Amino acid sequence: MAQVSLTPDAELQLRHTAGLRARAKRAVLGVLEAALEIRKLGTGNVHKDAPLIIQVGSHLVTYSIDLERESATVWGAEPVREAVSSD
Repeated sequence: MAQVSLTPDAELQLRHTAGLRARAKRAVLGVLEAALEIRKLGTGNVHKDAPLIIQVGSHLVTYSIDLERESATVWGAEPVREAVSSD
């Protein structure tokens, strides 16, 4: 069964915004499950050390997936920085 774990640093970062931990785990689990389905087709693979990023609400969540172990690890989350336009 696919599972998502968090590093201690990610736990601390995700704790600062209400509901972010659960939303991030759901989002990463969705990507992991999709990657596992794609692997069944024999059409692709993801290196387990490749850093991946997904936007969850107002945060960018960094994670990696290990298809062999059917798991993902969330490494951290940072607020999205909005570009400031100069007029």
